[in-house]
Amino acid sequence: MPIHPHMKIHNLIEKIQPRPVELQKAMFHSVSVKKRLNKSFDLKRFIKIGSHSRGSAIRSFSDIDFLAVLAKNEAKWGGNIISSTTFLEKIRDDLNDRFTQTTVRRDMQAVVVHFGQGQHSMDIVPAIFARFHKSRPVYWIPDGADRWIETSPELHNDFIFRAKQRSGSKLTKLLQLLKWWKISREEPIPILSFHMDILFAESDVCIGIKPYTRCLYDAFHLLRERNCRGFRDPIGIAGTIGATNTDAQLEVVNKAVNYAVSHAQSAMQAEAWKDYEEANRQWNIVFNGNI
Repeated sequence: MPIHPHMKIHNLIEKIQPRPVELQKAMFHSVSVKKRLNKSFDLKRFIKIGSHSRGSAIRSFSDIDFLAVLAKNEAKWGGNIISSTTFLEKIRDDLNDRFTQTTVRRDMQAVVVHFGQGQHSMDIVPAIFARFHKSRPVYWIPDGADRWIETSPELHNDFIFRAKQRSGSKLTKLLQLLKWWKISREEPIPILSFHMDILFAESDVCIGIKPYTRCLYDAFHLLRERNCRGFRDPIGIAGTIGATNTDAQLEVVNKAVNYAVSHAQSAMQAEAWKDYEEANRQWNIVFNGNI
């Protein structure tokens, strides 16, 4: 007898959880990075951010991100704040001098250190303190285009955590499933995880007595309904939270979303007819055979 689609998705959730050994290796490497930055700069804080700080990371594909908060003087030259690109390159060059057998490169807003030939990559986002907002620190970080933008990982994590509580923790698992959908292609779907995290936390798409199959369908449907447009940060810090970095990427994402909605809808219809084999086949198409 075919397995029920709800159980199929539950099994997938278990499959994509981060492995303890991955986390142990990443944290081991983070100690050496922090030690180097503390030696070379006036390091104020070294904070885990991103998917791993929000509990929505998935195995093998979620890099561990850290915010390296440096003293403002580290970003000054001649009394003026240097460009964010120069700031990034300053951090990159220093880490490159320390980890000579490891690839260290700049990637948009972060410096990426590829430990273990890229199997244990770590993103280091350099930051300087800007101000407090609702008793939480706000930082200036590189915007990827030579300028500075504000961010507050703690405020955003608080926002997502409250949404997670309202959903009975379903939100975290939904975000993991969506990240698995994102990477289950030869070329990952170029939708930004932060966009999905905040969008679905704000929309309460997991509220109510809903199985993960319904949550997934509703999430894809919301993305299609919005055409993956950017939206104002509900915290009021990050400005507009876009789904992609370029218009070309947005076109790719919308095409992928339309494809996912079509097959998710077919899966839901088959489930309603108790044709579980067909429902599972349709969900397998959504995840490109990786279910």
